[in-house]
Amino acid sequence: MDQIYTVTFNHHDYPLSIHNLDDDFGIALIDLIHQPQMMRDVAVEANRYINKNIGNDIDIIVTPECRSITLVTALALMNGCEIVMLRKALKTYEENGLYWSVQCKSMTSSHPSNLFLTEEKAALMKNKRVLVLDDVASTGKTFIAIHSLLSQVEIKADFFAIFNEDSVKESNFASLPSYYFLKTLPIFTK
Repeated sequence: MDQIYTVTFNHHDYPLSIHNLDDDFGIALIDLIHQPQMMRDVAVEANRYINKNIGNDIDIIVTPECRSITLVTALALMNGCEIVMLRKALKTYEENGLYWSVQCKSMTSSHPSNLFLTEEKAALMKNKRVLVLDDVASTGKTFIAIHSLLSQVEIKADFFAIFNEDSVKESNFASLPSYYFLKTLPIFTK
């Protein structure tokens, strides 16, 4: 599949290449880290959507490490809020402290990974308005894992994806307290 799918953000078009996951099935690759102009335009449009539909009182944006961190940083700067990045591995200075973890297997990863939340970051989120943000929700497994992790420390959050991939979601995806997305991304088949 040598295809390109074009998306528009903030009145600018961006080509996304289609990557094969197997012989019959492909997805569009989202790379906000290496496309700063696209990331800026996504941030502008996402910020408008968040403020209109979720609220302009977000205290903390949570994201899994690491693909969405540039976008989350831009949104945090626009809104004066803090960031919590859920690490895939603890730093050596965090290993002796209290932490929670959950296993996560995304559609585009060959192996499961863990997401970690330290006691310090959990305390930062207590009694705050929290938004969990990821670039793409495919099956919903990442959001489900993050919801499970935050529930362990009694943190409530809204969930927001830039792209909602037009794929079958996990059955317990519907148990998220809230879910918003900016655009739908198709699945590509031969």
